Formats: sequence, structure tokens, C-alpha cells
Amino acid sequence: MARRSAQELVPRMIVAMALLALVYAVPIVLALMGGVTVPVVVTVVALAVLPQWWATEWMARKATRARIVSPEEQPELHAVLDRLCALNDLPKPRVAVSRDPRPNAFTLGRSRRHTTVMVTQGLLDALEPEELTVAMAHEVAHIRHRDVAFMTLAGSLTIAMAWGMRVAGRFARRHSRPVPFLRQVRDLPAMFFLASFASWIALLWVLSVLARLPLRALSRSRELAADHDAALQTGQPALLAATLLKISGCGAIPRTDLRAATIPAVGLVSTEPARYGWWSSHPRITERVDRLT
Repeated sequence: MARRSAQELVPRMIVAMALLALVYAVPIVLALMGGVTVPVVVTVVALAVLPQWWATEWMARKATRARIVSPEEQPELHAVLDRLCALNDLPKPRVAVSRDPRPNAFTLGRSRRHTTVMVTQGLLDALEPEELTVAMAHEVAHIRHRDVAFMTLAGSLTIAMAWGMRVAGRFARRHSRPVPFLRQVRDLPAMFFLASFASWIALLWVLSVLARLPLRALSRSRELAADHDAALQTGQPALLAATLLKISGCGAIPRTDLRAATIPAVGLVSTEPARYGWWSSHPRITERVDRLT
């Protein structure tokens, strides 16, 4: 089996993390240069990161209407995860099932001990037992690599910026008539405040767009590493490749895209319809299959 080493992914991950750190540093440095104190900056960053760190699983289940299932409800799925977690000496994640008919799976959480593997009903219906095993091996690989925690932390500021843009958009819609609104502003300090506010919003928009590029590059690297690990763990790279082809052929585009909902997640296949390249969260299926065969 011609399988490229996961070590080949390390350089691209380092470059992506460096670019992401650079993007995140821009607003922090500008705030400090503008006279904002370090404690205030630290507080703002903490408020942007910590709620997402603690609430990622809950937000994902709410967005997808998934529910936690017991071993009695899904014995086969639980048995597969029991075996894989025992093999990797990992705590077993919570298991949730979404009623979405399109096949996919996601791993969400903040640590190895606080993780949920979410599977769509479409995946359970589409896969045979051995295919389900390699698919779940991919998700367990994400847990073993700590991808859920890493991507949650890496994407938290980007999500916070996106949230800030939504708030600003609502504010702008409330004041969609600029002339009457500006008539209320009769002094120079207020005008300066509005100009500064608009500049920061524009900056956040640009940075949130730029930050997605290294984030997506990191996500693609982690997906390839999870494929590599799952193939090693199961000893069935060809079956994993066939399973990926089978799922992608089913049109695996869930009704609720967790990334569109600004929720950090590492999934089995891309939720983006035919949108690849730098903006994709997953490598092309053909690239993944080539690396496995």
C-alpha cells in the first residue's frame, strides 16, 4: 500500500498556524497601540474563547437537533466505538445521532474527556458494519490527535469575529437610514467614534475572511492525518477509501452545516457542495483516496 506518511503534513500545519497567529495578532497589536490595556485585551480574548470552549458540544447538538443515544438504542454504533476507544486507550465519547438523512459524522468537544461523536441517521442507514468501523476509526483518530480541542481553540477568535460582524450588521440594519441617524451626531467626538467603529468593523470583516484560509488548511491537514491513522488502526485503507467514495456519492451535505453555523467541528466528509481548493475544510476525495491506495 503506497501510503504517505503523516509527517509530510507537519510543514503545512506549521505554516498555517503561523499565518493564523499573524492574523489574530493584528487586532490585538492595534488595540494595544490604541491605548487599550493588556488586562482589557486578555479579558476580551478570554470572553471570546472560553464560552465556545465550554459550549461547543451543546451548540452543535442544538444546531443539528441531534440527541444523545444509549447503547440500548444504538448497540452496533456503541460497540464499534467501544472497541476503537479501547484499542487507542481513550475515554469513550458521548454518542449522538442526528435525523439528517444525508450520511456524515462529526467529532466535537473541548478535550478527550469531553467529546461527542455525532452521526447522522443517513450514515447509519448507508454503511455496512465494516464500513461503519472504518468511518468511526476516522472520528476516533480526531479524538486521539486532539483535533477537536485544537480546532476549537484555533477557530474561536474567528468565530468571535464572525459573531461581532453579525451584531454590527443588526446594528446597521436598525439604522439603515444614515442621514436621519447622522443628524443626531452634532459633535466631533461622536463623529470620530462612529468612524473608528466603522473602521474596526471593516477590519474584523477582512481578518475573519483571511483567518479562514489557514483554518481551512489546518482542517484539511487534520483530515488527511485522521485518514492515515484510521487506515493504520483498522488495517483496511482500501475499505476506508471505498467508504469515503460511497459517502461522497450520496451527496453528503447535511441540512445544517456546522461550519456555516460557526461551530468548530471535524467531520468525515466535506459539507460544502463542490467547493474545494483553499476555502474547503476537506481535501478532495480523489486526493484522500490516492493517499490511501
